[in-house]
Amino acid sequence: MRSCRGGYGDNGSNNSENRIGENEILSTPVTPFIDKPSPAATKEIALILMDSFAFYHGRFLAHRAKVLYGITIVPVFSNYMKGFFQMQQPPDMDHLMSMCMPSEEEKEAWLKPLEGFELLAVLCESDSGLADAERLESLLNTTFQNGFNEARRNKYMMIEKIREAGIPVVKQKLCCSVEEAQEAARELGIEEYKKGKSTPLEQLTSTFVVVKPVRGVGSEDVSLCQSIASVEKAFHQIYGGTVFGSPREKHQSALVQEFAEGQEFAIDVVSKNGEHKVAAVWKYDKRPANGASFVYFATELYNGPEVAEISDYLRRCLDALQISWGITHSEIIMTARGPRLVEVNCRQHNMDFLPLTMECIGYNVFDMLLTAYLGDKDPDIFPLGPAAERLDWELLPLNPSVRMCGAMIHLACFANGTLTHVNEDALKEIQNMDSVVDLEVYPAFLHVGNEIQPTTDIKTDAGWAQLIHPDPDQFQKDYDRIIELMPCIFEAKT
Repeated sequence: MRSCRGGYGDNGSNNSENRIGENEILSTPVTPFIDKPSPAATKEIALILMDSFAFYHGRFLAHRAKVLYGITIVPVFSNYMKGFFQMQQPPDMDHLMSMCMPSEEEKEAWLKPLEGFELLAVLCESDSGLADAERLESLLNTTFQNGFNEARRNKYMMIEKIREAGIPVVKQKLCCSVEEAQEAARELGIEEYKKGKSTPLEQLTSTFVVVKPVRGVGSEDVSLCQSIASVEKAFHQIYGGTVFGSPREKHQSALVQEFAEGQEFAIDVVSKNGEHKVAAVWKYDKRPANGASFVYFATELYNGPEVAEISDYLRRCLDALQISWGITHSEIIMTARGPRLVEVNCRQHNMDFLPLTMECIGYNVFDMLLTAYLGDKDPDIFPLGPAAERLDWELLPLNPSVRMCGAMIHLACFANGTLTHVNEDALKEIQNMDSVVDLEVYPAFLHVGNEIQPTTDIKTDAGWAQLIHPDPDQFQKDYDRIIELMPCIFEAKT
């Protein structure tokens, strides 16, 4: 069992999206850190990786690019990370600042050591750096890029762009005041709740709306509301708060959306010149817990009958957002009226999915990406040894087949206060299950005396368990038992 974590408006967000003022950034010379492998490709090719911290994301991609293709990796940091370094003042400040992305004025000097290199693309691991990655691709004129499009990050603009393309989406309104939010909720069918006038059954079948920020991740500040009072509370929870990835910006609005009722799926895709191939489809198990509407309990590989329809729907959405190259991680709800987009993220799935996809599907999104970028080049320029490990884009299916059951179960904490007891018997039971291949509890939840809080979103979970098994019955038995054990793993006192 591991005990440490790997890795590191009007559009609603003041329309500056992740920018830190130029006059606020210290002047530090930037220079490319060139990570050239041996053996190397006979043609000089470089892939730029932004904000790469996790060993199972950017660092894995860098390793595969160097080993399988012999290409050079150039790591850079986004302007968001640049501002973070300034605030934290780490001991290696000068080195980290020198690895930050160049500005227009710094471009020529930054490119000097890379003369003769083909710059493939900029891949960003972090949500906070996605806009900077698009800007940097344009600045450096990389071979593969999608241009700059704020609608790929702003949730309101995203849905409107897809609606304009004639694709079915949820109704929504961007609200700059609580009165606007209340009115939008009424237009979507929310009524004033009058105590004692509704039966419990009527309350359960009443209309819901979703209130969310235009920028955010992992269900953070996303509320499911069924009354005007709850809409007001959700609006105030967002309004005036810090915009995700932009610590100097505050939310000036909140998004009120029609509730798309149905099963939610996540779809990981690699795009090559507008051809979108699905790497994995995941079924979310989200449940109300600890006062939050959408707490992640599990993310499970899925191979059911809806895959073709939701994948085809997503391809239309990606086209509407003008995404032709790279990785996307998107979320879609399958309603009674068909698929409805939640959001598209121009990055990888933010969990350690590699063991699951490699075992249950046979390949992974990063190897797919590399063949999308490099598969059409003369294979003789690459090192001969690992040729058999490279994927052939033409042989990859549009939608994958899942040959075994696999899931990441997110350990939810139900205790609040000072940690007094960790149920080691429960953890040992989980660790010894037939389906469990790995288990991690985060350090904050392992040491008695630490202050812990209940899980309300993906950022406040207590750890995870990875499950893989060929027998669906055994897999489901272990899956259900872990969730049954969750409430008794941690004890705390206030």
